Amino acid sequence: MIRFVKVFLFLFLLTSCVGSYSSTLFGVGVNINLDPRSPGLYLDDKLAETTINAKILKNDYKNFFINVKVIDGTAFLSGRVNLAEDKLKLTKFAWESPGIKAVKNDIVIIDETSFKQRAKDILISSQLEVALLINKKVNSRNYNLETINGKIYIYGMARSKEELDEVLKEAKIIADVNEVVPSIILSNDLSRKNYL
Repeated sequence: MIRFVKVFLFLFLLTSCVGSYSSTLFGVGVNINLDPRSPGLYLDDKLAETTINAKILKNDYKNFFINVKVIDGTAFLSGRVNLAEDKLKLTKFAWESPGIKAVKNDIVIIDETSFKQRAKDILISSQLEVALLINKKVNSRNYNLETINGKIYIYGMARSKEELDEVLKEAKIIADVNEVVPSIILSNDLSRKNYL
């Protein structure tokens, strides 16, 4: 038992000293060190996100393009489905997941989008992803985005009001954008921040 405690303590100290290595334990490309949420809040949101994705796969929605992001207990759903009934079921899956206190559903029905419009949407999303990546005032890892019918849906967490304004400015200057729909939470406005 003492040996186990020594090994555990050694591993704990080792991972706490090496931030970039320990952050990769949460997933490929995820850097928890740059996320303004505490590790506990981050893990709560990731658990809720994983639960929703598992329900989607379990109920044969794997052929649809659905994006799920959970920030501060709010589930953000986007993508395309065939029927309005599917959109409602996905909302239900999100609400039934533990830790979810709000759901924002931006899923659209496939029949509402032409092939030409989908190609434009992919181009718009790609342009904004590159713009955010290049912009030194923005931490692009904190944002997920999707474009549907010329509307850019941006989900994420801004470190400051200035970063939020910079993200919106970048989105609005892209050609063929009809509307920018931000669902961005300021890190200072996290509802569970006071409980850390």
